[in-house]
Amino acid sequence: MSIPDDNLAALDLLDGAEQGFTLSVLDSSPDCIKLLEMDGRLSFMNSNGMCAMEIDDFAQVQGAVWPVMWPQESHDALADAMAEARAGRTRRFEAFCPTAKGTPRWWDVTVSPVRLANGEVTRILACSRDVTDIVTAREQLREQAMLLKAEVVLKDAALARQKVLLGEIDHRVKNSFSAVIALLRMQARIHADVDAGPLIGDAANRITTLSRVHEQLHLDPESGFVTLTDYVSALTQDLGQALNAHVEFTNHVQASVRVNPSQAAAIGQLLAELIGNAIKHGGKDRRTTVWVDVSAQGDRLMLRVMDDGPGLPADFDVDSVDGLGMQICQIYAQQMGGALTYGASPAGGASFDVDIQLDATSVGFS
Repeated sequence: MSIPDDNLAALDLLDGAEQGFTLSVLDSSPDCIKLLEMDGRLSFMNSNGMCAMEIDDFAQVQGAVWPVMWPQESHDALADAMAEARAGRTRRFEAFCPTAKGTPRWWDVTVSPVRLANGEVTRILACSRDVTDIVTAREQLREQAMLLKAEVVLKDAALARQKVLLGEIDHRVKNSFSAVIALLRMQARIHADVDAGPLIGDAANRITTLSRVHEQLHLDPESGFVTLTDYVSALTQDLGQALNAHVEFTNHVQASVRVNPSQAAAIGQLLAELIGNAIKHGGKDRRTTVWVDVSAQGDRLMLRVMDDGPGLPADFDVDSVDGLGMQICQIYAQQMGGALTYGASPAGGASFDVDIQLDATSVGFS
C-alpha cells in the first residue's frame, strides 16, 4: 500500500523518529489503547489506558488473551470484533468491564486492523473510551421513564375508577331529578283546580332546567361545559311536554356556544320562564309558535324569546309585574350583568330580550 504524498513531508520531518512520535501520540490519548497480536494476546497498552484500567504494571497483563480480561457475557462481541479486524474491517460496540481493581466501568470500544505498507494486517488495534457516566445517565433516564410510565398507569387506573364512580353518581342524581319532577307534576295535576297547582307545576319546570344542565354535563363530563345548542333543544322539548301545550318551537342557537354549568342553569331558568309565559298567554285553544334565538358576540350572550300570541298589554311594565316568573328573569339578568327588555314580535306577539355578560370561563364562540 503506497503512502499518500501529503504524508511524505511529515515522514521526512520525523526523520527516523517515527516510533518515538507514535508512542508519544498513543500515550497522550485519554483512551485506553491496546495493540493485540493476531491471536488476541495483549502486546501493548498506553499509560493512560493502564491508569483508566487501574493496572499498576503492564507486566501483569502482557501476553494475556484480551477477551479473558472481560466478563464472560462480552466474549462473543470481542471475538467477532477481532475476526472483523483480521479481515481488514473495523467493528465498534459498547460493553461493561470492571477495572483490574474491580471498579465498574462501561466502555465504547473500537477494534480495527493494523496494516503494513503492502496492506497486510499484522496486528489489531483496540481503543476503549470510558463512557460510564454516559451509560449511568442513560440508565437513570430509562429508570425514570419506567417510573413515570408506572405512575401514568396508576393514575389512568385511578381515573378509570373515578369515571365509573362518577357515572354511578350521575345515574343516581338523574334518577333523583326524575323522581322529584314526576312527583311535583303529579301533585300539580291533583291540585290543578286550586292556586297551588300552577305553582307546583312551575317548581317542576324549574327543576327540569337544572336536570337538563346535569344531563348535558353527564354527556360531556370531561369538558365541564354545557353546549347550548343541545341544551336549548332538550329544554324546549321538555317544557312543551310539561305544559301539555300545542306549541311549535323554532330554535336558532349559534353553533359551538358553550357556557359553564352555573350560567347554563341561569340561562335555563330565564328561557323556562319566558317560554312558559309565551305558552300560557298564547291561549289553550290554539297552536302557539315560539321562537328561541341564542347568539354570542364577543363576551356577550343574547337571548331572545318571541311568540305569535296576543302580545303584551299596552300598559305592560316589567318592573311592576307581580308574577314570580318575571321577577326571576329580572334577578338572573341583573346577576349576569345584563338587562331584560321587551316589545312586540314581528308575528304580533310578545318579544323578550336578555343581553348578558359571559363568564371568563365560558368558551366556544364561532
